[in-house]
Formats: sequence, C-alpha cells, structure tokens
Amino acid sequence: MLDPIINDYNIYCDESRVENKDSNIMVIGALFVPRLERKKISEKLDQLFETYKFHQELKWNKVGEKYTSFYKEIVDYFISNKSLQFRCIVVDKRKVKYTEYHENDSELAFFKFYYFMLRKRLADDNNYFIFLDRKPTRDRNRARALKAFLDSYVLLNKKNCNIKHLQSYQSSENKLIQLADFLTGLVGFACNNDQGKNKLSIVSYLSSKLKRKNICESTPLSETKFNVFVWDSKL
Repeated sequence: MLDPIINDYNIYCDESRVENKDSNIMVIGALFVPRLERKKISEKLDQLFETYKFHQELKWNKVGEKYTSFYKEIVDYFISNKSLQFRCIVVDKRKVKYTEYHENDSELAFFKFYYFMLRKRLADDNNYFIFLDRKPTRDRNRARALKAFLDSYVLLNKKNCNIKHLQSYQSSENKLIQLADFLTGLVGFACNNDQGKNKLSIVSYLSSKLKRKNICESTPLSETKFNVFVWDSKL
C-alpha cells in the first residue's frame, strides 16, 4: 500500500477590530497557501506592487481612493489563483462571556478564537506552517499555547496532520501576511457596517466576484475559497 502524499501548507494570519472599542465585531482571518507556491505568489504580489507604484504595506485600514485599481486587482488575483484560500471567524464581542469562559482575560479569549478558526481546517495528510501577525501580548507564551491546543485537537481527533511551525512575524516583512490583513480587514469593515465610499466599493467588488450578497454570513465548511465562520455565542 502506497503511503499518502503529504502536502505542506503555510497559513498566514491576521486580525481586525480586536481592540477597537468603537467596533462590536472582530474578525480573525487566515490565508492558506501551498508551501511550494508561496514564492511564486509573493513574486506576483511584488509585481503588482511595482506596477501600481504601491510602495507601502498592504493594510486594510490604509485603503484609500488613490489605489482603487490596485486593490481591485489584488481581489482579482486572489479570486483567480486557485491555490489561495481564506477562512475567517466573525465574533460579536458583546456576546463574549469573558468571566465565565475566559478567566476575564480578553487576550486569552482572542487566542481561543484563533483556535476555533483554525482547527476545523486542519486536514489529513497535511503539514502546516502557521505565521501569525506579530501582536504585543502580556503573556509571551500565547503562540506556544495555541500550537499546543491545536496539537491536542489533532491528537484527540486522530487526524493525520502536523503543525510543524507556529510563530509571530512582522507583517511589514511578509506580503502574504499583508494579504491576510487586507482580506480580514475587509470582512471586519463589512460586518461592522462601516461607511466609506472607496472601501465600500472594494467590499462590493469582492462580493460580486464571490457571487454573494453578504460576505458576513457563515458559509459551509466545504466552502474553501472564502470561508466565513460566524461564531455562535454558545461555544
């Protein structure tokens, strides 16, 4: 019997509206990229940056009218590249029971939502390398604990996959984390019903490409291109 083919995936993660007190909804997102494709995809992003003379970090909160064509081409590239997949968890912060379930610790709750978002996308016969956007934390062991919980999930559910790496990185040094930021921030903007003509046009553009009226609604787990998990407050 032939051994299964092991596929390696990089997962690039970022978050939106976690500490923003003016926003009720926070979003944590992850961009899944076949490890063998990461260089080619990064080079394509470099090319788009250069074509549009975009010499700054790609971040949703910096989206403005000047580079509308660039942002839409980023959306086009994400949609057209079958190797790129995105998943996010949408959390209504008003429904989080910090005292009852999270030791009255919002940072602990945040990393638990990371766990909820990632665990269901861990598939058999895959190795995963997870890159978190670097975020100051009171507890320096948060990333290590997240990996431990994901490892436990894999073991308890007898899944044939491995978390080979999980660490935080500066988004300024990695365009794939920046792309995760862009998509995660887009969902956060849409789910908070924020206003802004240019950003709304980008949201509408992505929605039309995905053929969805509302990108803030949960999708089936089988949806791999742009998967949205709206957290149930009972969890």
